[in-house]
Amino acid sequence: MDSDNEGGLFGAIEAILAVVGALTVVGLLAIVASVLAWEWELRKSERETRQAEPSEEPA
Repeated sequence: MDSDNEGGLFGAIEAILAVVGALTVVGLLAIVASVLAWEWELRKSERETRQAEPSEEPA
C-alpha cells in the first residue's frame, strides 16, 4: 500500500475517534447535569412540602 494512503486512513480514523470521544464526554456531562437538576428539584419539592404541612406537636 502507499504510505500516503495509510497516513490519510489513520488520520481519518483518528478524527472519527476524536469526534466519538467528544460526543461521549458531552453526553456524560449532560447526564450528570440532568441528575443534579433532578436531585435539586426533588429536594426543593420536599422542602416545600415540609413547609406546607402544619406542624403537629405530640400530645
